[in-house]
Amino acid sequence: MRGDVPDVSLSRARKLWWNADDVEDVAEMLASRRSRLWQLVTPADLAAWVFAGPAPSPLDPPPVGFDGDWASGLDETGRQAWALAGWVARMVVPDAANTAGKYWILSHLDDARPAKLRLTVGVLEILGLYDTGGEVWLRSHAAPIVSAMDVGAVDLHEWERRGIEMREDGTKTLAEEKVFLSCPDLETARWLLRHPPVIAGLRLLCCWVAAGPYSFEGRYRPEVVARAWWASELLPGDDVDPLPGGGVGFDRPYTGATVTADLPAQRSFDVDAYRAGVDEHDRLCRSLIAHLAGSGIAVGSGLAGVNVDLAWRDVDGHQFIAEVKSVAVGNEVEQLRLGLGQVLEYRHRLAARGVAATAVLLVSRCTDPVWRAICAGSGVLLLAGDDQPTWLAKLEAAVGTVNG
Repeated sequence: MRGDVPDVSLSRARKLWWNADDVEDVAEMLASRRSRLWQLVTPADLAAWVFAGPAPSPLDPPPVGFDGDWASGLDETGRQAWALAGWVARMVVPDAANTAGKYWILSHLDDARPAKLRLTVGVLEILGLYDTGGEVWLRSHAAPIVSAMDVGAVDLHEWERRGIEMREDGTKTLAEEKVFLSCPDLETARWLLRHPPVIAGLRLLCCWVAAGPYSFEGRYRPEVVARAWWASELLPGDDVDPLPGGGVGFDRPYTGATVTADLPAQRSFDVDAYRAGVDEHDRLCRSLIAHLAGSGIAVGSGLAGVNVDLAWRDVDGHQFIAEVKSVAVGNEVEQLRLGLGQVLEYRHRLAARGVAATAVLLVSRCTDPVWRAICAGSGVLLLAGDDQPTWLAKLEAAVGTVNG
């Protein structure tokens, strides 16, 4: 299978199948094209969306209104087929609600035997499937999938076991590198679409072709798009793996914080203190990243779409999240209270998404020992910058004793 795939990959991926440089590369690639699409969404925003945690466009507002029962005349298989077509459109078409009929269409070929649903973005068919179930086929940009293959973020043996076939796609449209994916049935297609690298590949290809020529305005059938759009409600938005980083324990590499040049000029705002706080926050983050890297543990930012400061999995696969707070003279209690509240919120939001994690609060220093007991009472491990040599031992001890 691998030999049939074009020799392309995203830059410098090691344990991750993508990194921050890839987002910049995609933004530059898209910006190199002149397109009316940029009047609706910027290349930079689309590049970030390609690699963002998979989530479909909101159901409401839809691209067009729909009166009646979308499921009328469909059996269960037909309902599932229409649902998948609408879900894929909402998941991988850029700004799907606002670009329907202008940059993409969904066709229902009811004169075919069996009837077929076809999603076309730009000039390229992205998805095809039958009302009656059976084979489902997709076109994806090769780079995210190949990059994920390189680091073992996709299980090709499982793909083969499930009957998923992948080959180089020879369709010549705008010179992009594509792969053609075929699944034997709807259930397998839904399983394949749980993989974030597959979603990223579909999104990347859709962005590229949507920014190109489009000549299907006359074939747009708003009632078909609306029917599939509402049918997609059958498939929940969290049907995708909640770990967009390919299961490595975080969403994206840590890139640090930046301080804008134009800061508030109010008398009460201390610019120097603010900059010092940002620098200290970054120092603490990088200290923990380096400390864990010594044990072969990769640390990044964000998890399952929740904007945690740091996230990682230890060598045994236990998930951790950390909120990081800089502490200066006079604000220790305030920062501890704020940090504890934030990490508890993040842990709760992750639990609601089915992600259990050990919560850690990392601060510059903690002079009042009662705070360790306060945090422990809430199931949070408190680490301080001045006890760095003990961090790893405390993290190891926290597994199984600090609840996620």
